[in-house]
Amino acid sequence: TPVFHEGKILFFVASRGHHSDIGGISPGSMPPHSTNLEEEGARIVAFKLVKNGKFQEEGITDILVNQEYGGTRNLKDNLSDLRAQVAANNSGIRLLHQLVEENGLDTVEAYMHFIQHNAEMAVRHMLKDFAAQHGTKTHAIDYMDDGTPIELTINIDPDSGS
Repeated sequence: TPVFHEGKILFFVASRGHHSDIGGISPGSMPPHSTNLEEEGARIVAFKLVKNGKFQEEGITDILVNQEYGGTRNLKDNLSDLRAQVAANNSGIRLLHQLVEENGLDTVEAYMHFIQHNAEMAVRHMLKDFAAQHGTKTHAIDYMDDGTPIELTINIDPDSGS
């Protein structure tokens, strides 16, 4: 959700939720025997859940109910969960505005950049340590339920940690 300050988007807030059933070939989420994404339930490519301050219940209901492999089995819970996520984002927006009001935009932006920089440096440090202990190249393989391999190869620059 964008956070506006003086007409410009300065920040984004987000909330994550796990919706236990959004339709698909069987109750629950991510059935192990799915062969395509549609079998797992609702796919929301792009949808504005809140428009002009109003929760778009009709539109999201249409998406959740009208699915090729069966719609949601508990629409009431889905709508409640989505409303809770909207409320969480609205709280985040309110708190960010309060933070800017109390400390000034320059200070808030400086601390956000510091947090991002610190996170980057922590990951680079971890990658340098990994490269020193295990080498600069690593490979992993895992298998999906149907036996399809998922492979990953990582090459690490030991000097930069990238």
